[in-house]
Amino acid sequence: MSRFVFVAGSALFFGVAIAQTPADSLIEQQTEVLLESVESETDNSEIIDQLDWLKDHPINLNKAGRKDLASIPTLTAGEIDIILQARKKAAKFSSVEELAQLHEQGENILSKIRSYVFVPEANQSRSASLCFTSRVIKDLQPREGFQSGTFAGSAIKSYSRLTYEQSENLQAGILTEKDAGEKLGDSFLSGYVNVRNAGVLADAVVGDYVVEAGQGLVLWRATSYGKGSETMSIIKKNSRAIHPYRSADEFNFFRGAAATGSFVIGSNTLNVTALYSSRSLAASGDSSAVTSFYEEGFFRTESEKRKLSAFSEKVIGGRLEFESGEDWSVGSTMYRATFSKPVAASRLYELEGSLASAVGIDAEVRLGWLSPRLAQIVLFGEAASTGPHSLSYLAGVIFNLSRSASAALIYRNYAPQFVPLHSSAFGERSEAKNERGLYIGVDFRPLRWLRVSAYLDQFTFPWRTFDNPFPTSGKDLLVQAEGTVLNGFVLALRYSNKQSEFEESIDESGLRQSRVQVDRRQEKFRLTAAYQVSKKLRLRGRVESTTLRRVVSSQTETGILIYNDLQFAFSSQLRFETRLAFFHTDSYDTRLYEYENDLRGVFANPAMYGKGRRWYALLNWQALKVVNLAAKYSLTQKDGVASLGSGDSEIHNDIDNRLSMQIEILF
Repeated sequence: MSRFVFVAGSALFFGVAIAQTPADSLIEQQTEVLLESVESETDNSEIIDQLDWLKDHPINLNKAGRKDLASIPTLTAGEIDIILQARKKAAKFSSVEELAQLHEQGENILSKIRSYVFVPEANQSRSASLCFTSRVIKDLQPREGFQSGTFAGSAIKSYSRLTYEQSENLQAGILTEKDAGEKLGDSFLSGYVNVRNAGVLADAVVGDYVVEAGQGLVLWRATSYGKGSETMSIIKKNSRAIHPYRSADEFNFFRGAAATGSFVIGSNTLNVTALYSSRSLAASGDSSAVTSFYEEGFFRTESEKRKLSAFSEKVIGGRLEFESGEDWSVGSTMYRATFSKPVAASRLYELEGSLASAVGIDAEVRLGWLSPRLAQIVLFGEAASTGPHSLSYLAGVIFNLSRSASAALIYRNYAPQFVPLHSSAFGERSEAKNERGLYIGVDFRPLRWLRVSAYLDQFTFPWRTFDNPFPTSGKDLLVQAEGTVLNGFVLALRYSNKQSEFEESIDESGLRQSRVQVDRRQEKFRLTAAYQVSKKLRLRGRVESTTLRRVVSSQTETGILIYNDLQFAFSSQLRFETRLAFFHTDSYDTRLYEYENDLRGVFANPAMYGKGRRWYALLNWQALKVVNLAAKYSLTQKDGVASLGSGDSEIHNDIDNRLSMQIEILF
């Protein structure tokens, strides 16, 4: 039976694939483009929350400045210039769709921004609103931690959030989350009050917040977009100073108060930001010192609960930014953090002691419209230090070669001694430390219907890393071509090749193993097909394969993932989606990630490895004008295994299934 389903599913893939143009579908596609390069199951719901918030609070296209438009994902600097030039030409937009008629690339740009912008009608204003969101998630197979009594709480994961908006200038919110296995008393609680545009006070937050500054070397929210098919928009960060924290990650945010004042000086603007934070953090250690931070956020067992509020951190900081119209800007960011207990470094060049600080300077220069063909050049960079011998920097340039072609180059040099306590800068690894690299990216349309994007990233780690005791190097190549080939039939073909060095055990004589540094090369091919069936029906299919070669041992491992999606809109209020996936990989090293849609605010990116299948169904229903309901059921089954997972998370059979439900009420 399963073989029949496999063949039928594969036939569906090659027979017909996707198609849907409603706003929700466009947002889902954009979200996948941004997050599909994430190769982990780590919760990236903060990015999902950002996109959902932007959708619910669209930008006024007739008032938006460069920074406002830069907050829209996948929008490049050149496309922002096209929007601003089109608005200047038309004086103002009478509708969002007008952009499509004002420029040859207008339709492509419109597809990116349609869900996040609006043109207000005469005398239109926002009224006060109150939104309540609640969801529960339940794993239907009992895990070892519940059967043994190790987990103290119930098996239900719950989440509730209440947000209030008086206007676009006054907002407040509170949320609570309890993970499966936690008691109610150990739930995470977060909240904020946000005031904007009150005279010279441009922005102020009391409660929980995050900071975006420069290119992320000193201060940036923990999650950011990684390398992928969006080769232009992801390399340059567009800082927007302080933001209320609206997510449920229990570690990576500030708690206290922050404010930005804006002072207009002729055609220039001076922005001054000050911040203060004081909060408890989870960690491992003893009464005298902290040995490691605990960022997972689970407090289900006695050992995990002992890490809760293990020490506290106080942070003071600030930022000065001077903007000279649209031509250039320069800024400086600093902070000083103190800990209630000293941090004991586990390795050389790690955070140590009871004090940490960082200071940096960043700049951006826009060379403008040099000629009708050479649209614009953007130079940007940041340098920062956290102590002696820790100077780190990145510098980049984006060339908008024409209205349909762009190129980018960014070089980074992060010292091994640099301590990225609250940063998230561009790089191969998640932390801006111990890395040098050069990234070159291009994005162009050789034909009106064909888009090609590619990048090459060469990197080295000059000092030992967590998983390698030696300096290592590597390179990462990706090429993608996507085009509408026949009457709305869309094909996307991607090739990636990543070479890197790792330490592995090698058998020498059957009785002895040695640890050596080996080259690993991983190739991936992906084919996605898309076709617009109707406004109601959306189908999609994908085939992705991977090959991993270990050069020294001549070992080769492979993996393949095939899935088919179906989305059907019964009406504008009721939408159904399902996916059937098959996977077969030789090991965990050849795993393939399968980003999938979920309840609003939930990040789902399961790793597929071994041999098996996965299926899910997702239902969204606007039951009333002010009530949205959603439910998802997912199931993963693996062949030839007696259990899934390990430790307290182990399931004693070959099935892992889950039920999720959510309600949103708008008052």
